[in-house]
Amino acid sequence: MEERPILKIAKALSDPTRLRMLREITASGEISCGELAARFPISQPTVSHHLKVLEEAGLVSARREGQFHYFKAVAGALVEFSKNLDATVGRSRSASRPPGL
Repeated sequence: MEERPILKIAKALSDPTRLRMLREITASGEISCGELAARFPISQPTVSHHLKVLEEAGLVSARREGQFHYFKAVAGALVEFSKNLDATVGRSRSASRPPGL
């Protein structure tokens, strides 16, 4: 995974509201934007903004059914992110070690 997707995911997860939304979406399996908005004390446009950030980061996917949008977590996205983050951190550690250690 290139650096840009890692940064997008990290930025998306750095917001406590988005992290909670991702947890709600994951626990629900699939949830409509309206249902999700009812669970958070924020406006519908703000919910939509957070969902857009999560979707652009590749953490959730959306499908449209009539006028409703339904969201579900992208299977394996966090696992892939974690593996790539571990690899990135591992490379950084080995590059900063003196030879022979």
